[in-house]
Amino acid sequence: MYGNLNKQTLLKSIKLLLVILSFLTFFIGIYFTIVLLIPIEGEISSSLSFFITQISGFLMFLYLITTILLVKLIPTIKRRSLVKKCILVFGLVLTFLNALPLIATPISIQTAENEFNVAYGEDWRAQIPSSVDSYFLPIQFNLYNYFLGFSHRDCNVETDIKYYDNDGFQLYFDVYYPKSTTRQLPGNNSIIIKIHGGSWQFGDKSLGNVLVLNKYLAAQGYVVFDIQYGLLDTKGSSFNPTPDHVRGNLTLHDMVYQIGNFTKQLEETFASTYNGNLDSVFIMGGSAGAHLTGVIGLGYNDPYFAGNFSNALNIKGIIPIYPPNFADLYFTHEPLSRLIPGDPLSNPIAFEKFTPSNLADATDPPAIIFQGLRDDLVPLINAETIKSALNTNGVDCMLLTFPFAAHASDLIVGNTFSQVWVYYLERFLYLEQ
Repeated sequence: MYGNLNKQTLLKSIKLLLVILSFLTFFIGIYFTIVLLIPIEGEISSSLSFFITQISGFLMFLYLITTILLVKLIPTIKRRSLVKKCILVFGLVLTFLNALPLIATPISIQTAENEFNVAYGEDWRAQIPSSVDSYFLPIQFNLYNYFLGFSHRDCNVETDIKYYDNDGFQLYFDVYYPKSTTRQLPGNNSIIIKIHGGSWQFGDKSLGNVLVLNKYLAAQGYVVFDIQYGLLDTKGSSFNPTPDHVRGNLTLHDMVYQIGNFTKQLEETFASTYNGNLDSVFIMGGSAGAHLTGVIGLGYNDPYFAGNFSNALNIKGIIPIYPPNFADLYFTHEPLSRLIPGDPLSNPIAFEKFTPSNLADATDPPAIIFQGLRDDLVPLINAETIKSALNTNGVDCMLLTFPFAAHASDLIVGNTFSQVWVYYLERFLYLEQ
């Protein structure tokens, strides 16, 4: 008898705990869903938006399971019929709202298709042999990759190789390169220079999804150099890990000089060491790294940057990922105003040249841009301005936009946005090499 009472008490306690946890999940879900859909000021909400947009599919299933669980537990609550209906409606609405990024995936795909059709013609897939296409993602999106990530072949990786030792700075890179040097791989030993983001103040090489993407591309035959560069030390903190040795009182000129130094080292030593093809080089970066990608990739032949870069590199394309563009917007307020001496009135040439769209001309390489439409840090107008400047000069620029994607929405492998992005990125790299 006492045993049965104890079991009943335990079951009631478990049910009560599940009810409490389910309602707590719903309350947190309300906040998360607001962050998913609506820009909210504040560091916590802004940081959460980076990740919630990428895991909304998981949250969708969580809210659905929670709804089913609560409906099953409702018989222990008075007026259970009304409460059950309210919870069912609320739970399904929450589930639907978090499904929106998944539902919007065909829109992202169609946008990318339109951009590729304009740049390469509607038969652009015919330009990719089936032997090459077999290395690529077969479709733009599938749920298996969403939950488990997409696999990649093995590659060689070497880390912490010094390329710069000057002015008190020691800078390193990691290199990812194919196990085989066969020319049958899609990459054909083309070089990709990766420039990390972090608001010009934080970050490091080979973090997060960047490392996985580096391996994925290296296994396709690319030689990926993921590099450090000096950062502005504002004494601030970030969730983005940052080595102390890269921090200092640096300007954008210093950063471009250091990355330019890497291009010279690439010509002299590293390209031959890792069998990289200097005649086919791409520059890729996200956020602050995307800004530097635009400045370097579009300013490579600009007289303002003369002497900074190796003349041996043939830049075949640039890949800015949510790129800041307007220098007078980003570099006129503390602490980022330290990145360019003076202001737009006292130093107009620097503000002009550190705005990538101002560097566009007919000799520039083509570009492919990743841009989230829910990006509050770097709004769409930045990418649109770069695209317009390149297109006006007759240069192809494909702008891939993603509804509900916030800043840094490519950081989780296989998410709603990353799969579509990688599908078109790997084809862009092959078509332009």
